[in-house]
Amino acid sequence: MIPVLLDLFLWLAPPLRVTPLVVQLAEWYRSLAAVSGMPAATVELTQQMADSLEQSSDAFNLLSALTSTWLLHMPSLLAGTAQPSPSAIEVGTPAEALLFWILFTLLGLLLGVIYLSLLARCLPIGSLSGLPPRLLPARILLHWLRILGLLLLILLLLLAIYLPLSLAIGLLTLLNPAIGSLLALASGALSLLLFFYLYFATAAVVMDTLSPVAALRRSLQVARTHFLSTLGFITLSSLIGLGIALLLVQLLNSAEWALFPALVVNAFVGSGLAMALLIFYRTHYLASDAEFVR
Repeated sequence: MIPVLLDLFLWLAPPLRVTPLVVQLAEWYRSLAAVSGMPAATVELTQQMADSLEQSSDAFNLLSALTSTWLLHMPSLLAGTAQPSPSAIEVGTPAEALLFWILFTLLGLLLGVIYLSLLARCLPIGSLSGLPPRLLPARILLHWLRILGLLLLILLLLLAIYLPLSLAIGLLTLLNPAIGSLLALASGALSLLLFFYLYFATAAVVMDTLSPVAALRRSLQVARTHFLSTLGFITLSSLIGLGIALLLVQLLNSAEWALFPALVVNAFVGSGLAMALLIFYRTHYLASDAEFVR
């Protein structure tokens, strides 16, 4: 029910646009491309970035931060899509945009924790199994705080890795665009690897009430021990979720009356995939723990 209500809110509420800020950023990229002495490959890359920003300027809705799709696996059909609205509210300053984004992200993480905790409570395994209802709000608050700690820890890890890497890519791109592009490709592969090994971190927090550091270790343990099955699960669940979303978006584009049925179908499929994630994590952790004991 939470994903459906949230998508309905995104549909009915006036979007908070950051179009002026995105246009300014695109103009900055264009001015960067006009600097004399820039390599041709760098100029082309910055111009492509400026064009991409201008084309997607109307798709940035700060309310989409309420949906924690990637971190807490809450399905949303409308997050990140441009909904035509004559009553859109334009956010004109970076400070306002940052403030709104932080507030909506914090609220979205809380909604995501509530959603994932309610799913976990339906399972006969994990720390929420058999938990008395009067203790559930306190446990959800604890999970939310630990998810915030986990997110902060991941951000610090990414900064430690990608800040020097980005400087190296920028310098090498100026000296040798080919080597810079190769290093940029390697950084993309590193991002996929990090996503793979940290995939179960939020599930570890919700299912087992682990601390952020312990959740990262648990996710690394499960993904490393069951590498092939984890790879297959992530690939299959991503293909199912993406395929269903594409079909439902096409349906919405052709028939607006199908909005509510499409939201219900998307929430049903997405919740099934989220439940499968929790089960996969817990059963494979127990299996790896049993192998360690033996």
